Amino acid sequence: MSSRRVVLVAAGGTAVALAGLFATDTFDDALRAVGAKPKHLPRPEDTSLMKAVVDDQQRVLAVARGTGNAPVVDLLSAQLEQLGAIPGSRTATGDLARSLRTAAGHRATDARAAISPEFAQVLASLAAGLAQAETLA
Repeated sequence: MSSRRVVLVAAGGTAVALAGLFATDTFDDALRAVGAKPKHLPRPEDTSLMKAVVDDQQRVLAVARGTGNAPVVDLLSAQLEQLGAIPGSRTATGDLARSLRTAAGHRATDARAAISPEFAQVLASLAAGLAQAETLA
């Protein structure tokens, strides 16, 4: 029969091991190693970054609508829909080419700041699309 000390040491060791997995961001890897599928939850940092990205994309979309550039409006609307947002209908004045260039730079910076590799790839794709869209402005 196990003594209380053995049980406490085993529980403490398990807690330290789990804390280490969480601290080193390898808990999902450990779950996959034993055949479990981890549930992906967005990081708070990525959630706030997503909100900022959507707000900025909406701003650029408003400028595109204000200039009447349908191809860029379509592109930005599709990007917003892929982010899970509903494209806005407001219009704004401004230099569309400069807005696209600035937004592309921001998305590239955001891609480097993202925690999730998948989200970083999405942001890098957005940056590339915005840079290409600048030729349409």
